[in-house]
Amino acid sequence: MQLLLDTADLNAIKEIISIYPIDGLTTNPSILAASKWDLKDTFEQFRQLGRHLSLHLQTTARTAENIVEQGRALTDNFGDGFHLKIPICEEGIKAIPMAKAAGIKVTATAVFTPLQALAAAKAGADYVAPYVNRLDNICANGVAEVGNITVILRNYGYETKVLGASFKNVQQLYDLSLAGCHAVTVTPALVKAMIYHPYTDKSIELFDHDWQERFGDSHITDYL
Repeated sequence: MQLLLDTADLNAIKEIISIYPIDGLTTNPSILAASKWDLKDTFEQFRQLGRHLSLHLQTTARTAENIVEQGRALTDNFGDGFHLKIPICEEGIKAIPMAKAAGIKVTATAVFTPLQALAAAKAGADYVAPYVNRLDNICANGVAEVGNITVILRNYGYETKVLGASFKNVQQLYDLSLAGCHAVTVTPALVKAMIYHPYTDKSIELFDHDWQERFGDSHITDYL
């Protein structure tokens, strides 16, 4: 399962990618608007990171023609790893095959139903991004819906990948991994939470305690 980072916080991005096996970055207009960072500085950092990570940025255009125009400019700016996030709506569905014909990679976003995902896949989207926690918040089952999407796409042989988005806890990530979700995009806090377990910390403390009781401040390589 691909692991993408959903943030525009440059400090958090630098910290997380220096430690964790991150495959890409995602943002949306709301994330960028809430960021304290200058947008030009942010995009410059994205350009550098895009050399080895996939980058999914959302269009702000409203018509299919303008969506594709933005996609061309953004792809030229960010390079081969760039994916244009296009919201699911009539103009978005119209824009997807136009973007693909122009050589633009597409991530269909703001997906809430399997049929929306199917329409995006038929239009040629490389990824569809269902919002898991937002579905949970309206008494739907976000994980189950993502599982349904993966089944539908597999049933009909689409190469479109499912990029799960909108999470509040690691249980949702775990459940999606079992459901066959191809990728998830998560906050820096959830990336860190993925490897946390109190007994892991306790085990490390016990290893250190037992070693120091017997061998003091030495290290294992001192005895080679």
